[in-house]
Amino acid sequence: MEMHQLEYVLAVAKHNNFTRAAEEVKTSQSSLSQQINKLENELGVSLFIRTTRSVELSPAGAEFVAHAERIMAEVVDARRCVYGYVSFEKGDLKVGIIPVAGHYRIPNLVSSFKKNFPRVKLSLWESQCHELLEMLHDYHIDAAFVHQLCDEKNIHCIPLITDYMVILTNNSHPLANKKTVHLEELQNEDFIVPPVTSGYNHDFQEACHKANFKPRIILTCSSVKTIIGLVREGIGIAALPSGVSYMDWGFGTKTLILVPRINSTIYLVTKNRDLFPTLREFIRFTARWSKKQTPPDHFRFIPVKLTIAGRKLKPRGTTMNE
Repeated sequence: MEMHQLEYVLAVAKHNNFTRAAEEVKTSQSSLSQQINKLENELGVSLFIRTTRSVELSPAGAEFVAHAERIMAEVVDARRCVYGYVSFEKGDLKVGIIPVAGHYRIPNLVSSFKKNFPRVKLSLWESQCHELLEMLHDYHIDAAFVHQLCDEKNIHCIPLITDYMVILTNNSHPLANKKTVHLEELQNEDFIVPPVTSGYNHDFQEACHKANFKPRIILTCSSVKTIIGLVREGIGIAALPSGVSYMDWGFGTKTLILVPRINSTIYLVTKNRDLFPTLREFIRFTARWSKKQTPPDHFRFIPVKLTIAGRKLKPRGTTMNE
């Protein structure tokens, strides 16, 4: 029994006609008839009841066709899967990133991936966490680096980097001579914060709510550089992740350790289904990249175990160029 014989049987069963079936499978009618006769001889049963006017499935043929349809469907799926792995290096990949991603060496990850897979067409979409999760949900992007844990069942979150939030003031602020500050001490301060769609805004306001006060927010801004500049000018103070504040190198500002600690984690989020081969490889590559990083003292990279939809993804052996 050969695959093309199954294809021929299905074509005849579909059209109840050898001529039209031969046209569909792009072979001669005589060749199609010979192959079906050969299969029937091998099986020892007639699959079709032939008359001078019609061709119909025999009872055995009807049962055989049901199995043949399932077999051919599996073959199509198998070919599609294998083709995807053969061609994934030429795929398209749309990845969302939050504005602070550059402070956590995410550009190095992107650069390393591009060096290893130069034929992948990689597009980056920058936005706040909430917008990126909506874009992922609507299939506008394939994955995203966000700072917001998503508990939707069809979204898989892979923790990569853990940081914590600090308070940033200018050098002349009354709190500037302190090393640490308690959250309760900030009830009367003016805050400059990221937009409400940011995970950092959400985490900070949640912490303030637990401390029984509502922060006095005078400005929202999506640009970290602008927030730091406004703090430097004395307009207000800011609660930012330490990886962001330390990049300012303290020029005109002072960083205070916040008590209690507000942890912040950056996740790679994807759907937990419909993971095409290029996306699977990007997930594996991100996991390997994360394990190789040497974190600064103020945050740490999280060892990643890849399990999606109950299946563990084994990293491939690609060498990363960083």
